[in-house]
Amino acid sequence: MARISFSVGSLTWLFFNTAGVLSYLASLDGATTDIEIQQKAPQLTIFLLTSVSCFIFALLLTFLNSSRSPLCRRSKIVLPSITLLTIFILMAMFDGNTIENHGSYNRAVFVIVFFPLLFTCGAIYLSMQLASLSTILLTVISVLGTTLLLRFGSIQSGWPLGLHELSLSNLEDISCRIHTPLLNWHDLIPYRGQTFWTGSTECPKQKRFARLVHPTSKTQPNHLVVDWCDQPNIKITVPPNVKDFDYKIPPKEAEFQGIVLDNSVEYNVPTEEAKKGVEISAEAQSIVVDCGVHRNVLVQVVRDDKIVKRVQQYFEKTPAHATKPIKPPFSPVFPASLNKEDRLNVELIYIDALSRAHFSRRFPKTVELLNTASTPRANRKTPKNTQYNKLDNTTLYQFFRYHAHEVTTGGNTRAMYTGLKYPTRLQTIWEKYQTHGYITSWATNACHEWSWIYQPERSTTLSRFDHHLVAPFCLPEAHPMPEPYGIWNGPYSIRRRCLAGRETGEYVFEYTNEFKKAYSDLPQFSISSFIDAHEGTGDVVKLLDDDLHSYLLNHPNLNNTIIFLVSDHGLHMGLWWLLQWRSVVLEHRLPLWMMFVPNWFTEKYPNIKESLLHNEQALVTSADMHHTLENLVEWPRKPPPVAQSSFSVLS
Repeated sequence: MARISFSVGSLTWLFFNTAGVLSYLASLDGATTDIEIQQKAPQLTIFLLTSVSCFIFALLLTFLNSSRSPLCRRSKIVLPSITLLTIFILMAMFDGNTIENHGSYNRAVFVIVFFPLLFTCGAIYLSMQLASLSTILLTVISVLGTTLLLRFGSIQSGWPLGLHELSLSNLEDISCRIHTPLLNWHDLIPYRGQTFWTGSTECPKQKRFARLVHPTSKTQPNHLVVDWCDQPNIKITVPPNVKDFDYKIPPKEAEFQGIVLDNSVEYNVPTEEAKKGVEISAEAQSIVVDCGVHRNVLVQVVRDDKIVKRVQQYFEKTPAHATKPIKPPFSPVFPASLNKEDRLNVELIYIDALSRAHFSRRFPKTVELLNTASTPRANRKTPKNTQYNKLDNTTLYQFFRYHAHEVTTGGNTRAMYTGLKYPTRLQTIWEKYQTHGYITSWATNACHEWSWIYQPERSTTLSRFDHHLVAPFCLPEAHPMPEPYGIWNGPYSIRRRCLAGRETGEYVFEYTNEFKKAYSDLPQFSISSFIDAHEGTGDVVKLLDDDLHSYLLNHPNLNNTIIFLVSDHGLHMGLWWLLQWRSVVLEHRLPLWMMFVPNWFTEKYPNIKESLLHNEQALVTSADMHHTLENLVEWPRKPPPVAQSSFSVLS
């Protein structure tokens, strides 16, 4: 390769270095809304990749000059040093974690792209000492091309596949045709290919020294017992029960965290007294116990007699005797007949930002388990473990054309929980279940108060869940202050999400199990919500696989529960999303929706089984999911008609 003179090389270096700085600054352009930043993403990506290319050229050009003067030799040290210093200053100056100031995300993408390209170009330059440039480029292109062809060839066939070897089908009677993308980019980089440098996926271990002792009666308070502590006192922190909050103005995320922390109660207890047992208020949904540097977080659900009475009144009263209404916001609806046999528990396991295809990639243990569940077809796999046989009581249905309404969570989950209706007093699906004799629960590992988003006209009269776990995930350890959106720590990071030595998702499943135990004799509606997939690499959500597998495997009542395993949309963060290639956009539009339905239920109502089988390939949305939930709460009656074109997958 011909070399260039020192003067021309220096000017060229200055041009590329300056262009790199300007391009990087242009890529930092912020936005005020999620929609605006999504629209800007392709343009910002071009600026960022241009910046990477310019800085690489600037570094390489300092070595491609013909002069052998001392000045030239010094320039080979000084100019690259200036370029690297410039990059370091840019990385350090702009480190915001919001859509207005997203420097930390730019930095992550820059590093992921810059260093591999730099090392590749450096290797080519060094190889030029041994062979011609054309030979080197031909070798690189051949090796890289062969590798990509082999990789894409091995992953392409898996994209449309679901469980039980079923797949997304384009049958003649299906008008909505979805074709497998030519290149499946999300599968290109294997697990941890983007996060190998982020350290261990295990949470730092914490000694388990505290536990809750349950009394004989489900309605009596639990007692906290400390088995070990080397300090004279332990500190107990009781986060507030957020279902009791009334907001004059709907709180933003930071304000909500502040409200939770300000209303947490702290007190010290002598260790010796704690070893004998300390009574914990039944209203507390979580308890934080500190012994010096050691911390345990416990969750509890204590049976509430007032809630039980509300449900009992619903089943005992008839329309003729229902003269006294139950306290607002509950206004019971009394059907013409009540058949307790058909009162199925309804459960949503909701994982934000997870596509159907990505669920198959990152949940191998759960997928293996689900493949042993009952299927109405003959291609069920043989269980490898006799424990899996409990899934014989339920049948799995999967909806391949479940389509997102919008890019982000708000619009999709609003349709899921309210059905896209916007009257002045918006009714949520959990409120409807409460008015139909159900006890409700919501547990989420994100510090968000979503209720007001679904009820914008009801900021001071929000419908509440009977039990609600969110407060412990507002602790700074799980939700760093003042900026929780960092890529290194917090609920949106590309690393594990830990609280007191445990994955935050573990607490959500534990809380839901406690809820089931407390009200095992009554109809239940629960939502277990997870934020683990809401990050740019798509790797972190795999840490939820063991917990979901264990939860389903040990579920106490699959025979009387319909489970919705769902998401709102696919991944809308990270490098692939910025590039906006077809497979990436398509996968974002096709989130996860699977359902477990007890076999006795579909045997008793065979038309339901027929409808579910048909709708597995039908185009459905979260509005249809809402209508399905309404169908279940009204069962065996059909729900009232709605203005939208949504329908229940049961009918």
